[in-house]
Amino acid sequence: MKAIVLYYSHKGKTARFAREIAMYLWSKGLHVSLSSLSDFEPARIKETDFLITGCWTCGWFVVGQHPHKTWCELSKPLSGIVPPEQTLFFTTYKIRTGSMFNRMKKVMQIPAKAQSFELRSRTGMLTADDKLILDALIYSKTNQ
Repeated sequence: MKAIVLYYSHKGKTARFAREIAMYLWSKGLHVSLSSLSDFEPARIKETDFLITGCWTCGWFVVGQHPHKTWCELSKPLSGIVPPEQTLFFTTYKIRTGSMFNRMKKVMQIPAKAQSFELRSRTGMLTADDKLILDALIYSKTNQ
């Protein structure tokens, strides 16, 4: 199985989280491609089983959280190619993620109620719970 991990990072925390995700998937036997969104060739999206994409949480401290506008612009050409259940969104944040994931789904043309996977991190480090979510993502594909 193949996974593409894409990120848009400002200060490095989101890039670190993306690397942690990619390394964990690699340790599970997946072929993993890790790239910043700005360096990614959109045609390669057709080669993957899983799309893992994320950026940091923008917005006010408590309300109005949203993905960065550059993430939105670079992600639009990738929408509708990988099924929602094989897509995982991730974000790094300081206080809250709010409606971040619903807004990411909207950019990727995924209905808000559709199943997709989500990871969030204040530190940019993968936790044991995060690994369980990644395992569920992999398991969802192997049981189809």
